[in-house]
Amino acid sequence: MLAAAHAQDWEQLSTLEATREPLLRRQHPADAVSHAQLGEVLAYDRELQALVGQARDSVAQQWQRENGRAQAIAAYEQS
Repeated sequence: MLAAAHAQDWEQLSTLEATREPLLRRQHPADAVSHAQLGEVLAYDRELQALVGQARDSVAQQWQRENGRAQAIAAYEQS
């Protein structure tokens, strides 16, 4: 999933998330190995959320620039 996020392959990331979700929600053993693996998954998830958040913010900024440009053009055309 991190590789897909780094590559900005959001479709692949979505597919992987759909596959991962039921695996995370099932019952897991309470042994130390499983606990450590869950900790790794959570650490990867935090990194993944940061990448997705950065991409979302970047797209939002781009949309605001484009929207502002369109408004300026419309205002110019009306004058």
